[in-house]
Amino acid sequence: MYDWELTDDALKTWVRLRQAWEAVEKALGRELDRHDATIAQVDVLGILDASEVSLTPGQLSSYTFREQHSISAQLSRMRKAGLIKKTRSAKDQRVVRINATPKGKDSLEETRQAGLGQARKLLKAALSGQELEQLDKLLKKVRDRALQQLGMEAEPLPNTFDAAKFLADLT
Repeated sequence: MYDWELTDDALKTWVRLRQAWEAVEKALGRELDRHDATIAQVDVLGILDASEVSLTPGQLSSYTFREQHSISAQLSRMRKAGLIKKTRSAKDQRVVRINATPKGKDSLEETRQAGLGQARKLLKAALSGQELEQLDKLLKKVRDRALQQLGMEAEPLPNTFDAAKFLADLT
């Protein structure tokens, strides 16, 4: 990877943001490869685990900020791997609910630390607590501006989502 030194501060920051994400994603991917898992799988399984209700593909799409077709393809791969099951609603057959299978729950237990735990360790090793807070505020500003351009806004997590459970057992 090259260390781009551009004269345009906004584009230089954009390149660094992209490089940082790509490098972190590769580092986490390397850890998760040992468990035959992906970041997307850990995300979905963690969200399902922390949700107090079964979720629809559309709800998972909102949690992950992925397009509906992307999350549907991810869910199909996870179903084929035996990590999740899809159940049609008894009230409305058009509605599909997603639940983790016992294999999916076992996979999450194996991979939570390799995914979220590694991300946490990497950030804490690179940045102080104050720097993490500052970076969070700056990234939120960028995210919110981009969402505004899309005619969207970030919403609070639903009260059926247990954030403490999502972060459980991370060191």
